Amino acid sequence: MKVEVELPSEIGNIIHLRFLSVRGSKMKRFPSSLGNLICLQTLDFRVQKSHMVIPNVIWNMKHLRHIYLPIHYTARGNLKLSTLGHSQTLDVLSTEYCDLKDVAGLTSLRKLNIKLANSVENLEEILKSAGSMLNRIRSLFVYIDYNSARKSSYEEQVRQIVSSCRHIYKLKLFGPTAELPKELHSYPNLAQLQLRRYGLKEDQMGILEKIPNLTTLRLINEAFEENTKILVFSKGGFPSLEFLFVYGMREITEWRVEEGAMPSLCRLHIEYCRGLTTLPDGLRYLTNLRELTITGMSKELHSRIQEDGEDFCKFQHVPSLVVGEAY
Repeated sequence: MKVEVELPSEIGNIIHLRFLSVRGSKMKRFPSSLGNLICLQTLDFRVQKSHMVIPNVIWNMKHLRHIYLPIHYTARGNLKLSTLGHSQTLDVLSTEYCDLKDVAGLTSLRKLNIKLANSVENLEEILKSAGSMLNRIRSLFVYIDYNSARKSSYEEQVRQIVSSCRHIYKLKLFGPTAELPKELHSYPNLAQLQLRRYGLKEDQMGILEKIPNLTTLRLINEAFEENTKILVFSKGGFPSLEFLFVYGMREITEWRVEEGAMPSLCRLHIEYCRGLTTLPDGLRYLTNLRELTITGMSKELHSRIQEDGEDFCKFQHVPSLVVGEAY
């Protein structure tokens, strides 16, 4: 028998509470008395259970600085967020249960995670009115709800949102979008980028490799479209990149690293890219590489990276090698 775990309504009596976290628990519902916690500064609702119900009382917690909601949740009506002017972190704003217009007044916001669960009407006007606030965002995560994405495309809306946050330091994009904003290479502060199940066109690598101050790049689970078989890191590309993480890129069968690409790379992790049967010859050009991690690859590739294998000479200059099990 399944037992639902709930917070007691008496939690609302602890009116001077500053921090409340139920992260990792299996709670599904919360009492409306949470609205009495008007001194709360951090609220963490990232529970294990899917589709938890968020009470519409967050608006009353006007001293909140950090709000963490699960990626999947429900609410009765729209959650009001416009009163949370002290908030620095808003994770996750679902367009199904929140009004994106509310972020315009959150002038202290620095970290914003958005779940596009449905198409946002008048998005261009909303972003324009919130322009000064969005320019202060340092960390942006845009997640496309896969169930909704089958019904309509949000590609243009993702690009519009990213284009409105030009001073971000960290960017995470999750969901099918074929093209990046063309001006991404001109973002002066962008240092960390993660693309997951993004489905990029092959020619988009030309935008990625021109981001001048990018130090960390994570390409995860079909970051490029399915018919992309060859991954090319060209000469002069990724001049500042220090850490590259490539995971679950099953569609890639060949990887080329040209001489002069990624001159600053120190750490390289390649995991579960089962289509690759050999490492790129260009690894020998990465003279600053200090750590190479390989795991979950094809048995053929794992045999080639043994000390007597054909690929060993490509990375024998790397001081630290971590090899996991073959897939």
